[in-house]
Amino acid sequence: MTLSSQSKVNIASGMIRVSAVLYLVYYYLNGGRSASFQIALATCIALGILLLLALFIRRGYKWAKWLLLGLLILTITPDAINLPATFNANLYAGCIAVIIDLLQIGALVLLFMPDKEEPVADDVE
Repeated sequence: MTLSSQSKVNIASGMIRVSAVLYLVYYYLNGGRSASFQIALATCIALGILLLLALFIRRGYKWAKWLLLGLLILTITPDAINLPATFNANLYAGCIAVIIDLLQIGALVLLFMPDKEEPVADDVE
């Protein structure tokens, strides 16, 4: 079964939205109530960026997948470095961090997956 181009875009957009919701859960599991104003502001900005990217991807803007790629390159390394500390502090937060990264990587793979070309019917004379 192959997915159409629009189906891939819709699924990727949904995956990014789910990762945004999980990012909010991750924030609260990591002590969001006692976090500083700067951390709360950074979380709100990250959520806004993710939701805007999901919107632009769903509307078919091609540059949004490149922006997602750039953001993932910038954020995946610190996530991987901090993952052991996150698991030591809160097991659930560590699992959610892994799920967030997997959802965003999966959305990126869907967006960069080439479309399968439809076979052209030969005219029989």
